[in-house]
Formats: sequence, C-alpha cells, structure tokens
Amino acid sequence: MTSSARLLPPALLLFILPFPGTVALRLLALAAALILSAWVWHREGMPQVPAKLALLFWLACALFSLATAVDPAYSLGEIKSEIGYALAAYLVFLTLTRARADAALFSKALILGSAVLAAFALWEYAFSASAYWNERGLAGGSGSYSTYVLALLPALLWAGGTLQHRQRWSLIAGLIALQLIVAALAGQRAFWLVFGLQALVALYLLRARGYIAISAPRLRALGAAAVVLSVLAAAGATVKRDTGGWTQDPRLATWPAVAARIAEHPLAGKGFGREVMKKAYPDLLSQKYPAVWHAHNVFLNYGMAMGLPGMVALLWLFAALLQKFWILSRDEDRVVALAGICGVLLVVGVVARNLTNDFFQRDLSLLFWSIAGMLLGYAQHARGRQDAGKRDAANA
Repeated sequence: MTSSARLLPPALLLFILPFPGTVALRLLALAAALILSAWVWHREGMPQVPAKLALLFWLACALFSLATAVDPAYSLGEIKSEIGYALAAYLVFLTLTRARADAALFSKALILGSAVLAAFALWEYAFSASAYWNERGLAGGSGSYSTYVLALLPALLWAGGTLQHRQRWSLIAGLIALQLIVAALAGQRAFWLVFGLQALVALYLLRARGYIAISAPRLRALGAAAVVLSVLAAAGATVKRDTGGWTQDPRLATWPAVAARIAEHPLAGKGFGREVMKKAYPDLLSQKYPAVWHAHNVFLNYGMAMGLPGMVALLWLFAALLQKFWILSRDEDRVVALAGICGVLLVVGVVARNLTNDFFQRDLSLLFWSIAGMLLGYAQHARGRQDAGKRDAANA
C-alpha cells in the first residue's frame, strides 16, 4: 500500500471533523485509519506514545468511576466516545505523520475543511434575518465554532512550516484573518480573551526561538496591543449578544456549589460524562438559566465525575503534553521546533477555553488529539531520522 493511500482516511477525518452531523462518516474514517495504523505497527512496531503514563491514569480514573456511577451504562458509553476514540485518533496521527509531506497533506485537509466551514458560516450569516449566530446552522453552535478556531489556529501556523508554496505565509495570514472574522460573528467573549493569551505566548516563543526578529520594546507594544484588542473584542461580544456583565454570569453561582459537592466526596465521583451534574445533582440546575446543565468548567466536570483523582488526571495529562511540546520548541530543527511551539499554543488555547465551558468533547476532543498526534508524530519521526543520520556519520 502506498503512503498516499494510507493517509487518505486520516485526512478525510480532519476534513469532516468540524461539520455537524458527520458522526457516522467520522467514525468510519477513524476506524479505517486505525486499521491502516495497525498494519504499520505490524510491519514496523508501535511508535513511542508521549504522555503515556498520564494517559493510562486518565483512563484508569474513568474506569474506576463506574463503581460509583449514577448511570454506569451512560458513563461507559462516554468513556468509549471521549477516551477510546480520542486515544485512537492520537495513535493514528502519531503513527502516520512520518514526514513533512504527510504533515503537509494533513494541513491541507484542515485548511480545506476550515475554509468550507467558514464559507457556510458567512453564507448563513449574510442571508439570515437575525443579527445573531444560527446555533443550529451548518457551521454548528457559536461556542463550538469559536473553540474549534482556537484549536485550529496553531494548526494553521504549523501548516506554514510544512507547506512548500512560496506564498504560504500570505495564505496562512489570510486564513487566520478569515477565521477571526467568523469568530467575531459568533460573538463569544471568552474566545477573544483566550486568543489574546495565545497571541502573547506565540509572540514570546516565536521571538525566543528566532522565528521573528523584533526588538523587546516592540514585542511589549505588540503584547499590550493584543491584550487591549482582545479585551475590547470581548466587551463588544458581550454587547452584541446582549448578555449580562461578568458579575451577572450564572457560572459564578454554579462553580462554588459544584465545588462543595465535590468536597463532600473528594475521592469518588458520580461517573464519567459531562451530563453527570444533570443526572446526579438536579438541584443544582437553574430554571432561569437552563443552559447551565453542567459546570461549564472542564476540571469541575471531571471533579463531579471522578472526584479529585479525575481532576488530577486531567491536569497531569495537559501538563505532560505541555512539557513535551515545550521541550520540542527548543529543538535545533526549525520545523520540529515549530511543531513544539504550535503544540504549546494548542494546549494553552484548549485548556484556557474550557475553564469557562466544557467543549473537550466529541469532535473538538478528536480535533485536539489529532493535531497533538500529528505534531508529536512528525517530531518523533524527524528526531529518529536525525539520530540515524548521526549514527551513520559516526560509523562512516
């Protein structure tokens, strides 16, 4: 089987991931990609799995939560969907992203999917009589779309390092601008604060690793501008959606109540899954704010599901990945270093976004693990080639 044929199922997966209503096709592509990866494992062995211990602890905590689950059948299904499929995607891209050409093909799939999704969003907004985002439209809900963009932006930056086209950076700048325009239409205020954080980290790392040459005063000025613009955009989103101020946010009342329930049973939760608050603690639900049916914080949701061990598992998982990417960002190979930088931005963006909501689910979770696997897979294989070259040179 040719290398190009092996890459088609995972490329299809990346293309269709953000589109609502594609679950069956998504899982079919993932299954085909996993079978092809198993064929590679049979011939060449399994790749090293970064953050393996953290991943195993994450899975163990989820399985142990079944013992105290309020709905074991639901929790088992969620473990399959949120951890099983996520690990499958992670392993697929760790295995199949072997060379720059592989990474470039996956980047093209992400770019094409994001461009089509943005076109759907712009078309619906332009021909809608409402000034608000169509939450049931072809582009998905405003919260999921804005979260998708925060995971996509590091992948677009990575595409600039893998594509061979001479005008690739102009293309990447245009794609980022397009996604920011659509994000503005979505009207999610948290998006802009997280984007500002990503921009600050990106400026620091790109300058520190020698990708951009700007003076320290100019760097501080750009950083300050990023902070001011993100705050203004967040304020504008609040006005656009006609939402209450920060002090009126219903999450501020929900979070202490959720934390108190976790403290009642700190070592055991009510079973894995985001719906555990609705199932186990219906008294925490608000008649005035029906959208607050979960804690709107990924760590608090994990605390209700698995107790403090679950919160530790998730924190360890993100920290382990962040450490791996930070180390890669200091690599001598510029493409490997860029993979590390983009990985840092990916983790920072996804974690920060999910502190005020919980979109670490379904397609957005698969997207995170696919991009993480792609970045780490390329870096691992590139380092393997570097080591092989050094051994050959030493033996010559």
